[in-house]
Amino acid sequence: MRIEYNWQYSEVFEPIFDFKGRYIALTGGRSSGKSWFVAHFLLEKLMYKKIDLLCCREHQNSISESNYKLFVNIIKKYSLPYEVQATRIISKSTGSVIVFIGLSDITADNVKSYEDFGLVWVEEAQKISKKSWDNLNPTIRSQGAQIFITMNPEVTHGKHPIMSELTTIYRNKTLHIHVNYDKNPFVSKDIIEMAELTRINKPDDYKVIWLGQPDDNMGNLIIKGFTEQNKRKLYYQKDLDLHISCDFNYDPMAWVFFHKDQNKIYVFDELIKEHTTTKDCAHEVIDRYGGHKGAIILNGDAAGNQHNCMATNPDLTNFKIIQRKLENHFGRHVDIKIHRGNPHKIKRFEAFNNLVKRYDGEICFYIDPDKCKWTVYNIENAKYKEGTREVDEPTINDIKKDRNKKFLIHPLDAVTYPAEYYFPIK
Repeated sequence: MRIEYNWQYSEVFEPIFDFKGRYIALTGGRSSGKSWFVAHFLLEKLMYKKIDLLCCREHQNSISESNYKLFVNIIKKYSLPYEVQATRIISKSTGSVIVFIGLSDITADNVKSYEDFGLVWVEEAQKISKKSWDNLNPTIRSQGAQIFITMNPEVTHGKHPIMSELTTIYRNKTLHIHVNYDKNPFVSKDIIEMAELTRINKPDDYKVIWLGQPDDNMGNLIIKGFTEQNKRKLYYQKDLDLHISCDFNYDPMAWVFFHKDQNKIYVFDELIKEHTTTKDCAHEVIDRYGGHKGAIILNGDAAGNQHNCMATNPDLTNFKIIQRKLENHFGRHVDIKIHRGNPHKIKRFEAFNNLVKRYDGEICFYIDPDKCKWTVYNIENAKYKEGTREVDEPTINDIKKDRNKKFLIHPLDAVTYPAEYYFPIK
């Protein structure tokens, strides 16, 4: 029985319907319609043929971080015959199953349980590691199986673990389509306006974000566009909310202090301390801001909500240690506002970059360079490893040659956690 399911798509995707090869790679910038097309295409396919679909990405802390919601929205919109369960989706007409996994949590042995799946969708493939790809690719052994790859490229294809293979050794088995928002007939006027503003105000970002054309010669700096305009003398205000963003590490500990409004963050102080404990740093907060009148909010590393075996009471987490100490001093509740699990670092850095200078040219991040020298040092010096999106963390030998590098990365984490928590890129 055929089900009436009429959906429209850009003609650029037309070759996919007749392609019988193993790999279908869709690359390009944001709002190109890649994910939307693949979700529709696969849902239609699974309604008429018994074939299981594995949807995977590098990291998936919860089902909400997958493309599960996209499938559910389409199913509801068109009243498609699928049973939507908490962690998977089942076709009522064929029994086909859609499951969602994070490849970073799957070993070479675990992934073998998916070897009979006939369809795979690797989402946000720009973040897939070589290890994950090497585990996944040879595991999918079903005759005629197809692997869909969607990605917004961050490095050139020759430096990407998947695209480097698809454009060389598997090129005869690969259909590669590059598409951008300007080829999407359904893109909204708001998106077109946003892209145009980015082209004017942040031309390098426009090439990467909207055209999917990474430039390996742009340099490896993690934070781009940070200038003297982001630096200004800032003053602590005792009646405003006091935010403390924490990255927990024995040596060094890195906390930043900030106020915020509806769309801006103002970092006015930092606490960067060697050979210390969470309890000692909480004392330091009281020494500096013991007379604070406004609310106090703790932000930062979600791992700080895990048990602290170094504490006198191992049942206390790092955040609970701070909360208890501050509540005892101030005599009122101290909020803890963190994610249940940390999002991928790339998401944090993207959100922070968007505050440093937004697509419309507005600056939404300010920092006091005199009181926050190590945080500024991180913003100006933290880099990715050459040709990757892996953070280039200093080695022991690097630190021996330049002691400043001991203070690299942890302050960057502390200052970028609240950017992603309060102002995530949607």
